[in-house]
Amino acid sequence: MAEWRKNAQVWPPAAAAFAAVLAGFELQTPNSGPTLALAGILLAVLALAVLHLLAVRATLLAQLDVARIAANSIDQNIWIEAYPSGELAFATATYERVWGPDAQTLFQAAEARLEAVHPDDRKRVRQEIRAGQAGLETFISEFRMITASGEERVMRVKFFPHSVKAGSSGYWIGFAADVTEDHRNTASIIRNRRALRALAQVNAAISRAQSRSELHQLVCQSLTEDDGYAAAWIGLREFQPEGRIRVTAHANSHADYINALDIRPDDPVLGTAPTAKAVRDGKVFVSHSVAEDPELAPWRDAALDQGFEAIAAFPLLRDSRAFGSLTLYSKEPGAFSNDEIKILEELSVSLAQGLVMIEAKTELLRSRKMELIGQVSGELSHDFNNILGIIATHAEIGGRETDSETVRDRFALITQAALRGVDITRSLLGIARHPRGIPEVADINSLTTRLLALIRAAVGPGIDLQVRLWQGALSVDVDPAGFNNALVNLAINARDAMGDHGVLTIHTWLSPAGEGCPGREDLPVQLQDGPLVIVEVADTGAGMSEDVRERAFEPFFSTKGPARGTGLGLAAVLGFAAHHGGTARVLSSNTQGTVVQILLPARIGAIGQPHGAEPKIAALPAPRPEKLRVLIVDNEPDLLSGMVETLNLAGHSAIGCAASHEALEALSTQKFDVLICDLLLGNGEDGTALARQAAAADPGLRIILMSGNAARNAEAGLGWPLLEKPFSVDTLVSQLAAVQTAPKRSLRPAV
Repeated sequence: MAEWRKNAQVWPPAAAAFAAVLAGFELQTPNSGPTLALAGILLAVLALAVLHLLAVRATLLAQLDVARIAANSIDQNIWIEAYPSGELAFATATYERVWGPDAQTLFQAAEARLEAVHPDDRKRVRQEIRAGQAGLETFISEFRMITASGEERVMRVKFFPHSVKAGSSGYWIGFAADVTEDHRNTASIIRNRRALRALAQVNAAISRAQSRSELHQLVCQSLTEDDGYAAAWIGLREFQPEGRIRVTAHANSHADYINALDIRPDDPVLGTAPTAKAVRDGKVFVSHSVAEDPELAPWRDAALDQGFEAIAAFPLLRDSRAFGSLTLYSKEPGAFSNDEIKILEELSVSLAQGLVMIEAKTELLRSRKMELIGQVSGELSHDFNNILGIIATHAEIGGRETDSETVRDRFALITQAALRGVDITRSLLGIARHPRGIPEVADINSLTTRLLALIRAAVGPGIDLQVRLWQGALSVDVDPAGFNNALVNLAINARDAMGDHGVLTIHTWLSPAGEGCPGREDLPVQLQDGPLVIVEVADTGAGMSEDVRERAFEPFFSTKGPARGTGLGLAAVLGFAAHHGGTARVLSSNTQGTVVQILLPARIGAIGQPHGAEPKIAALPAPRPEKLRVLIVDNEPDLLSGMVETLNLAGHSAIGCAASHEALEALSTQKFDVLICDLLLGNGEDGTALARQAAAADPGLRIILMSGNAARNAEAGLGWPLLEKPFSVDTLVSQLAAVQTAPKRSLRPAV
């Protein structure tokens, strides 16, 4: 081939030169005979030269066809174009298939010849081609293009100059390789490494996190830092009728978008997002294209404004039930490959297990703290309440005896201070799950209705109180006084959160029984399947951050400051609910206020009764009794004297004793209608034993017991009325009236 090319370059010019010499010689020679013969020879040589050129051309074309066939057979995208015209001299079939039969070249910078290049890459490619053309050296360009079939591919093109010199013509040879799959594989490897790194960081976070909120935040940060995902957030399903997903933690600069999300798994419209489906179905859901996924319509514009192109949601499972989700965003279309999803799914399993472990550890620490507080408060409450009883009783007597309004007001302040101390003692007992009172059948709606006037007065006129009660009776086993304290406490907390203005909503509702009831996954086991009565108190205040919400039920934790709160209110609410077999939860957002729920087991068989058939809540005070002879036994002399004086002023005949032997002696020599006896007497004497002896000696004797720690003894089955110290004069007088009118057999202890 090279020899033919050499001959084709040498013979034609030589023959032409020789013919020109002979022609000149002919013009100068008068005798033209020999010259004509020589001209014939020249013409023959020239003809041979032309024939030789034609043969060389045919050979070159044949060799070019062979090269074309060879290029097409290896499926290479190759083309040759003339320089500087840009005219296409050669192209393989692959070139025509990729760029289309009408495409000419990508070498020239004319806009018409760059239409196949992706619009986002077109300007860069034009600049690279111009720079390569000016340099007359081999150069490479990589870009996205839209093929003749409409598919987007990534091409890597290498341009080689051939016989191209400055100011002269030549050719550029282009070799293009489809590197789309290489890019995808490389991107997949990078994503898998990112997911594996995140998995390792999550496992490390689980080992060092001290709380659920801290773990949530650490996980979100690890998923988005160091070229991680565009955004990440964790949400938990709220136990409410609408079952909203509440954001508990997020990372990166998309807080406004994430906090504004309204996702409800059971809603026909708001339940179509990957997060909602992951929580509802307990499976991984991925949207590879936000722009094209029709189920993302409610959130599409907002997501695209953030630059999100793909979304993946992973359920957080406990006992095969989803209690929350981990949601990730990517700015790369088609992100989240199968391998990456598997790694992230393993990450979500580790996260769910870590959350369960942290909650168990937190509950253990809380239980130990409750146990310690219970031991301390139980030991001190009796003596402390006796002291408060002395103060309150004598202050009340003083207020009744004086005629001075000023003095009466001062005694009232003393009484209020003593009762405030009583509330603190009861709160301590309550958070230790030894609340006051004995549960009875009650309708939550009726109890709530009776408290509305008190709550309106407590929150003030600037707070709009809204009430939504379940349409039927909500019967539970509950201590009415304890419920009243809990609900009023929550209302006052809500008022403090809102200030002088806001909306306070009290909502009661029934969550029916049924396995897999949504939102119950993180409830205690005994509350996950049966019907529940829920009382919600919601405010429109500033809400709580996740770390504050997590510590809300912690004893002595308060954000109000030392002058405004003791940190015992919510802890006492939780203690009240736990004492009745239920629990309490806080649902809060920094932008949506706070919702506190009290969840109590519904009384089976009593749900849905009409309000007219509701059980009796509490008996009205009995009429004032006639004069009774009362023996009071208490080892606190100041409290004993105050009670004796109180009953005597009320028209009864009362005497007091400080010890069991004194009481037995009095009972043997005098006739009494009622015995009022403290459970814990001096020198470790048991008041219950004294009561039994007195009842055995006089079966007609009415007996009332009292204690500074009534909750500890309420479950002992004493069988007699039990008063919790300190109590008011009216409470004591009313109790005397109640035992006087009650049947005697109901006042005997259980055997």
